[in-house]
Amino acid sequence: MKLEGEIMYIELDKDEYQIVRKYFNFNFQIPAVAVINKDFPGKIYVDNKENPKGIIVWAISRWAYAYFELENLKRNREFFKELMIKEIAPIIDSLKEQYFEVYSLNDDYDKILEEEIEGFYLYNKHYENTFILNEEKFNGLGLKNTDGDVLEKSFPIIPEEYKNHFKITGMNKETEGMIFIVEEKTVSQCVNNGFEYDNKYFIDLDTFNEKERNKGYASIVAYELIKKQKNKGMKPLWETREDNIPSLRVAEKLGFEKSERYPVYIWKKAIKK
Repeated sequence: MKLEGEIMYIELDKDEYQIVRKYFNFNFQIPAVAVINKDFPGKIYVDNKENPKGIIVWAISRWAYAYFELENLKRNREFFKELMIKEIAPIIDSLKEQYFEVYSLNDDYDKILEEEIEGFYLYNKHYENTFILNEEKFNGLGLKNTDGDVLEKSFPIIPEEYKNHFKITGMNKETEGMIFIVEEKTVSQCVNNGFEYDNKYFIDLDTFNEKERNKGYASIVAYELIKKQKNKGMKPLWETREDNIPSLRVAEKLGFEKSERYPVYIWKKAIKK
């Protein structure tokens, strides 16, 4: 039970981030690990520093990753509620955003993450998968591009609007990507999104205009990025929702195979009346 005046969360300083490292060990949690290792800008909140039983690692401009010990249920509910109201809400308000995503280990987290929170409502709960590359399948592809040009391009690790709101080391980092150009227009891009640990990295893939989809551009640009990163000894990870059929098709075509499944909770700011 929360005592009057008791603070339910603490934001860790950067030199304290390794306190929570042992709690994040799955491939899908590599974004959290990138924050913990100070390779990606973010914030880390705990219920206490000595023996944390509630942890939120927030990769700024992206998602948050949760760890909760369920025997500490009531306290973790208070921890998450207070954090959302006092820390998360003001930040996403200042950025004029509406959504906050939390990646979790399993459905047991419903007991904490499906609680009502002042100023928010649970907009969506869905499941996502992380995929690893079957290199034998990938090496046998030999995809060829005949419709346009594939070029290398650097991308900011954080959108410009976030740099104006946070003074966090690493905001100005750039990451590598590839773009597919048809008739002098970028129709598709694939990016190492900056979530790296050891020799693993996550891919972001976009084809912007619906009219340009189903033409193979996404497969080609992803194939070229993976080849380039592979020459550096890097291994790609693919992540998508279970109901994102186009993404699943591209992943399968490139030789990716499912390795992990987990629930994701999307909170949305409630409209004030």
